[in-house]
Amino acid sequence: MEKALILAIVISVLFGLLKFVEMKYLDKKMKPLRDVVRDLVMVFGASFGASFVFLYYHDKIDDFLSVVTNTNHLKAETTQVFTGIPDF
Repeated sequence: MEKALILAIVISVLFGLLKFVEMKYLDKKMKPLRDVVRDLVMVFGASFGASFVFLYYHDKIDDFLSVVTNTNHLKAETTQVFTGIPDF
């Protein structure tokens, strides 16, 4: 969950910087702070929700995409490999 929170914060900060650049140089008119904060909160909520879902269901998304694209890949945690000294 910490990864999703950090990712959402970074996305929100980048959006805030781009919003400021847009207001300062493209629109040449500053918007009310209430509107900017509302946009930042919406971006934070959307990015946190999307990153949380993506990080939580990462393995299931990979399995679904491997079926869709018809590619086979081996998972390290489920692949059994003998690495010890033989018993015979």
